[in-house]
Order: sequence, then C-alpha cells, then structure tokens
Amino acid sequence: MRKNIIFMAMVLMCLATGLKAENIGVDDFKITQGETIQVPVRFTNSHASLTAFSMELQLPRGIELVAVESTERFSGEVLFGNPDTNVYGIAGIGVEPIQGTEGDLLLLTFKASETFTGGVGTISEVEFISKERERVAVDGISFNIDYEKGSSVYLGDVDLSGAIDVTDVMVIVDYVLNKPLRSFSFVNADVNEDGIVDVSDAMIIVNIILGKI
Repeated sequence: MRKNIIFMAMVLMCLATGLKAENIGVDDFKITQGETIQVPVRFTNSHASLTAFSMELQLPRGIELVAVESTERFSGEVLFGNPDTNVYGIAGIGVEPIQGTEGDLLLLTFKASETFTGGVGTISEVEFISKERERVAVDGISFNIDYEKGSSVYLGDVDLSGAIDVTDVMVIVDYVLNKPLRSFSFVNADVNEDGIVDVSDAMIIVNIILGKI
C-alpha cells in the first residue's frame, strides 16, 4: 500500500502544471518529555478536486516523527526520513478527489526524547495535484513545540534506582568520559537544567548526598 501511494503521488506530481496556493496549518503544541502525541495537519481547499500531495517536514532535535495516519480525506505515508537532519518527506493521495472543504489532511504522531526542550517545526515544499493534473502550490508554515517534564523526572537519580547516591555521581563521570553506561537518564542527570550533563552536575549531586542542598 505504501509503495502504491508514493508511486501514484510522484507520477501525478511529474505530470502536473501550476496553479496558486491553498493553505495548511498545524497548531502550536506541548509534549511531555519521553512521551508521544498525535497532531493533525489541517488543510483548506477551494479547488474543485485534489488527488495527491507531497511535503517536507523539518523537526527540532529531540523529537521525531514516528507515524503518519490517514484521514477520511487523504491517505499518506512517509517517503523518507533523515535522522541526521530530522527532515521527513511525506506523500499521499486523496481517498477520492477532494472537493473544496476544510478539514484534517493527515494525523502526525511525534515522540519526544527525555532531553527534548522545545523548538520550531516547519512544513515546506508543499504541493497538491488537481484531478486535471494541475499543480497547486501551498505556502509553507511553522509551528512551535513546547515541552513539559515527564512525571518520572527525579533530578539527581541518574541511574534510575529511585535513590540519589554516589553511584549517580559515578555514572555522570562515565558519561563525561564516554565510557559504557549503566542505566542512565539524561534529564535526571542535568540537575542544574542547563541542557548539558557535565562535572558541575556531578558536584551538585555530591552536595545533595552530603546534605548541603
């Protein structure tokens, strides 16, 4: 099914000629570190009928696209994904030629890592194809992704043992020296919450153990 969707969308793109833009939208959203969330991509269409689309999704570091779900209007799939740049290509076809309406284009499921601290996502290079093989260009958009700490965050409990002790200090030292790690939680290790795990975090944990904090 995926190969059929991608192939049909690419063929329709190659055959199309140009028309003016419609618009898409993604609301700003918040995601809990270490969890997933599903977000709709809205699409307003005033053309008589659209049959296929393609787009490029750019995400900030620490969050990834884990699923693309179809809607009653369009069936879509991930065309490619580059983990180094966090860029995804998405293509799809209409379940049937889509008339002039407003509604969800796709449902995107995102997963945030424990270290995710927010950023901006963008959708660009968006093009639709009409039933008459006319290319419909769509302006790109950006959306803000905020975060909140997960319920499992326990600053200082680096090895996820449920307690703060000297082992947590040793795990941070191993992390800084790029040594093999036991259980390790970046968000728990970053006790000063500066986005970096280093010796300063280990010193804070030492002070916690000594009762100085």
